[in-house]
Amino acid sequence: MSDRRSFLQYMLIGASTVGAPTFARDYHKELGQKPFINAIGAYSSLGGEEMWPEVIEAMDYAAHNKADMEELHDAVGRRIAELVGSEYACVTAGATSAIMLATAGCMSGLDPELLHALPHPPEGAKDEVILQTSHQYLYDRALRTPGAKLIFVDSEEDLRAAIGPKTAMMFYVRKMKGQISLERWIEIAKELNVPTLCDAATTVPPIQALLDTVQLGFDLCCFSGGKGLRGPYSAGLLLGRKDLIMAAKANGSPNHAAFGRSMKVAPEEYLGMMVAVEVALQHDEEADLVHYKKLTNYMAASINELDGVTAEVVIDPEQGYEPFVKLEWDENKYKINKEDLKLALRNGDPCIEIRAIFLAFGEFHFTANMLKAGEEIIVANRVKAILLENL
Repeated sequence: MSDRRSFLQYMLIGASTVGAPTFARDYHKELGQKPFINAIGAYSSLGGEEMWPEVIEAMDYAAHNKADMEELHDAVGRRIAELVGSEYACVTAGATSAIMLATAGCMSGLDPELLHALPHPPEGAKDEVILQTSHQYLYDRALRTPGAKLIFVDSEEDLRAAIGPKTAMMFYVRKMKGQISLERWIEIAKELNVPTLCDAATTVPPIQALLDTVQLGFDLCCFSGGKGLRGPYSAGLLLGRKDLIMAAKANGSPNHAAFGRSMKVAPEEYLGMMVAVEVALQHDEEADLVHYKKLTNYMAASINELDGVTAEVVIDPEQGYEPFVKLEWDENKYKINKEDLKLALRNGDPCIEIRAIFLAFGEFHFTANMLKAGEEIIVANRVKAILLENL
């Protein structure tokens, strides 16, 4: 047992130093933070993606060269819009912030009275957001935060009946489906002159997904900045119609009386997000995909050496450039269930984080997108070791 642990610790040390920058202080060690191997992907709870070096350079520039915040915000918005083919753009304090500000903007427009009233819209104001019942998800509370009421519909008949003088916006989650197709949702909104917002936060990579979403016909769409775009962790993007984005911005910082005053974006994040988009548009994503396939294929092949275990590499079109290993085993032979194996990986040495079982629809998934050199060996060996310990 000790030999195996020593080997794994050696592999972890080796993997963590390959191509890694050196620092004068190990802040995480000073704070008692436990290092981990990320076999989940770019999840917010684990700090998102590693930023592009060019993004770090841009943020360093912003830290040492101050600018008027409103002018910088507008200039960055124009530049990002030009890059992605959108009418306008703004940098937000994450994708959830983009949803909140977009909703508020659709409720208030540039009406000073409404801007000051939110999140308590006055009687008679447009304060209803319509979405399909199948699009209920963890973040729909962001729609409620500015004071909106959610109206859930299933059929096209339901939708048409729900739209009225109090309708502020129709909301759609890019990765979800329902009785009403994406195309039909947009068509009806345009027919009845209702603004639309699409949550496309986690659709990148590929970067083409962002470009495609912009062209679908939604009035607004939002994206996470710190995941596939590899920008600042706490930043996001809101893209779309200029009038609606100007209204969204009026609800945010640096406007002192605004509902979203607390959702401040730093100058480092403005420039960082702009450069993240620039770099992402030029990056060779196909080479990344080839690399991720190589790592997941290795892990699957290694784990498949065990009897009664099936490790399959899955490439889901809905997950873009993120192949993952789907693991199944005979629980009559290996007496450990999915949740316990997940916990054993987390609590072991080294700590390995994999997808939450509920986010994997009850399956056992792990990815390679965030693995450092050599960590695919550690993950495969650790999974096999835990299974063998539970024979």
